[in-house]
Amino acid sequence: MGTSYECSAHKLHAGKRLAGPRRVRLLPYLMLALLSCHMSARPHILIVTATLGYRHESIPTAEQVLGHIAEEQGIDVSFARNEEEVRSRLTPSELANVNAVFFVNTTGELPTTAADALITWVRAGGTFVGVHSASDTWHAVPAYIEMLGGEFIGHPPETTATIVVDDPMHTATRALPSTHVLYEEFYYLGSVDLPRLRTLLSLRTRPEPPGDAGYFPLAWEKAFGNGRVLYTALGHREDVWSSPWFRAHMSGAVEWAVHPPSARAKRRAVRH
Repeated sequence: MGTSYECSAHKLHAGKRLAGPRRVRLLPYLMLALLSCHMSARPHILIVTATLGYRHESIPTAEQVLGHIAEEQGIDVSFARNEEEVRSRLTPSELANVNAVFFVNTTGELPTTAADALITWVRAGGTFVGVHSASDTWHAVPAYIEMLGGEFIGHPPETTATIVVDDPMHTATRALPSTHVLYEEFYYLGSVDLPRLRTLLSLRTRPEPPGDAGYFPLAWEKAFGNGRVLYTALGHREDVWSSPWFRAHMSGAVEWAVHPPSARAKRRAVRH
């Protein structure tokens, strides 16, 4: 899994057979060129914002924020913004050239061929990040819901609630304060199997009157086969995307996506 690139050193004297002494003289230059090519390779993420249902007004801001974060971290970005681009870019050959796929406020039943390719890729070791209504996507594809770890079932009116950081050691939450008050559209999520999740953020009260105590996961990491998945239910509002708090959350998510954890850290994630 990674960026596809071609180094000029690979084509140096293509089609020619170099004589022994000449080959020896060129060897250091070839090695230097190959090393330079390797060092210049940048991670690549594919950000999908296509919708076949409700389309969030915050999508352009989300694309801009994630683009800036990627630029800061030295990551190349490409986008799939409509059904045709989803169909052409979520294929086995295209996915072989990316480090991570982000579904950002996607909705609806996108092309099922893309679902099959994405699920197979993640299961084989790919990395997937879902944001907000990524959980309101492919309800008719059980393997996608299983991969994501939950699905959207509804939400109360937008409200103010206190978000709790459950795991301050995770890359996506380590820059966040232990609690944060946010005005947002908070999702109710179904098909959530908590024992299989490494929860990162949650609410401890129901986000609507009378605010009964409870546990409502908002973000998590999980394993899916040999792959890694991160989901955050936040990101509905444009001002949320523009806030320093959420930007720090997403910056950590991007970093997590392109830098696989050590073997020790991997053992903390529950596999299934």
